[in-house]
Amino acid sequence: MRRRDGFTLVETLIVVVLLGLIVLIGFPKMRTAMAQSDLRSARTTMINMVAKARAASVQSNRVTWIKINGNSIYVGATPRLVSLAGSTADTVGVIEDLAEHYHVAVTTAGTDSIQFDPRGFGAGFGTSSSIVVSRGGHSSTITIDGLGRVSK
Repeated sequence: MRRRDGFTLVETLIVVVLLGLIVLIGFPKMRTAMAQSDLRSARTTMINMVAKARAASVQSNRVTWIKINGNSIYVGATPRLVSLAGSTADTVGVIEDLAEHYHVAVTTAGTDSIQFDPRGFGAGFGTSSSIVVSRGGHSSTITIDGLGRVSK
């Protein structure tokens, strides 16, 4: 009687084929979930920047704005607190590069900045402004009304 240890080649190939099928079925769903997660993260970052701009305008009694430059976004405030030759505005916080962090594209409807007056109300962009964050066929829209309130 012959003793067998281990698996045969056929048994091993069946396992490899089954694992390959499972990966083929699961990969598109994982990619979609990752894209949606990145969209949520980018949208949250944008909403936090709006809150930062409103808070900075009220705390410092200055005009602040959110500037969208391509896929980068930052908060600015004017007038400067400390004078600097050639500059009339301060940058509040850091410049967030949403394409680098979350692999998303940012587009705006008509305006590239959203301004807040010293009371924290939206100013200078009409009734509302929309920002669209997109990645891989998925998108999310953020709307900021004339008072500076955010709706998703």
